Amino acid sequence: MHRLYIIISYLLIPLIIINTYLRILKKKEDKNRYKERFGFSKLQKPKDKELIWIHASSVGEFKSCDFLINNFNQKYCILVTTTTITASEYALKNYGDKIIHQYAPYDIIIWINKFLDLWKPKLVIWIESDLWPNTIVKLRERKIESIFLNARISPNSFSKWKYFSSYYRFITKTFFAIYAQSK
Repeated sequence: MHRLYIIISYLLIPLIIINTYLRILKKKEDKNRYKERFGFSKLQKPKDKELIWIHASSVGEFKSCDFLINNFNQKYCILVTTTTITASEYALKNYGDKIIHQYAPYDIIIWINKFLDLWKPKLVIWIESDLWPNTIVKLRERKIESIFLNARISPNSFSKWKYFSSYYRFITKTFFAIYAQSK
């Protein structure tokens, strides 16, 4: 199943690139930072601290990271990835002195590898429900410790994932701990 996902993701690259440029024109993507979505960065990983990567797609998910950021930013470099301009602006405005912000790379292996090669996280904390199979499997392959925090799944998503339950288990076995919002 995962091989099929990988093949489909590669076949979608031209559409992803076109969609990214359309999103830039619609001001839904940051025209100065869109290359981050392809694994590029103008920033460098600080050499003096180990890095914790927190992925929180949107503002709502990011807001739940307050405790983590405020309790770990002294000892660790905190890299936060989001997928929306609004979340990026919120993160930089409220935590810019405590974190490094990047847009999360699209879930394509070549872009994920570029991202992971640059940042080399010690720990990844995945917030809520935005599961990206290629990224998560790459974390497992690279033996990067990962936690799924505040996990949730809507009833609609749950009924869809039931058809792919073995694949869901394959993806989530990357996490050494899963802390769910509810049963």
